[in-house]
Amino acid sequence: MDLMRARVALRERPLLDVLDLAVRFCAAHARDYAKVSLAVLVPGFAASWLAARLSGWAVGWGAAFVLASFAGAPFVALASKLVFHDRVSLREVLAISLRALPRLAGARFVQAMALGGSLLMLGLPWLWVGTILLFVVEVIVLEQSGVGAALGRANRIANAHFGAAIAAMLLLMLAPAGAALLADYAGREVLATVLEVRPPPSVFEVGGSWLALAGWWCALPLLSTARFFVYLDVRTRTEGWDIQTRFGAIAARAASEPRRDRQAA
Repeated sequence: MDLMRARVALRERPLLDVLDLAVRFCAAHARDYAKVSLAVLVPGFAASWLAARLSGWAVGWGAAFVLASFAGAPFVALASKLVFHDRVSLREVLAISLRALPRLAGARFVQAMALGGSLLMLGLPWLWVGTILLFVVEVIVLEQSGVGAALGRANRIANAHFGAAIAAMLLLMLAPAGAALLADYAGREVLATVLEVRPPPSVFEVGGSWLALAGWWCALPLLSTARFFVYLDVRTRTEGWDIQTRFGAIAARAASEPRRDRQAA
């Protein structure tokens, strides 16, 4: 990553500032995000909705959870390209994600084993294990590390600022469920009162709805981008990226001054 070409200011940010940056970044690059969403979210929504129709909402939500754990990788690749590169193409983003898929599958298997083990102890170990695995997608996709190296690297990044990592982990765990419930409630209200269309049953009555499922998937690009910016924030704090970019800007200005002096002469 060429820090001098970053399109966002690399500086220390509180978590709420990171979330605000993610929202503004997604809005500024809505066209690119829409392309990736059509290629990733639409098939993911269709597959999970079909699973729910055929086998019930328990299977449907399980399919959505599993698919979403992989579907965030293209948005991490997209965000990294938009931050550090001038151009980005859908083909390049999908190619990066597909190359990382086998390693990401291995990491997700380790994550599933860790989650299962922590549930046997009331989930308390996940407060530590979850932060270790928080940035594994970013490390695998952006740093092209193997599974073992990625887990070690993600652990070091998270432990460098454990408070920020655990706050981000808890938020990213709760946000998809919140988005699903909000989409279900707001969507049913709009269908019933504005469009005068009979809405689907509430998610609390039947265990799910296509509105809630749509809310779950629509939140994925923003949440993946937010986690990527938390990753950037932690690395900025630990590796002094903000200082590097400031010195780089000073050096660039110093190099341009003799040219301006010669042109003026």
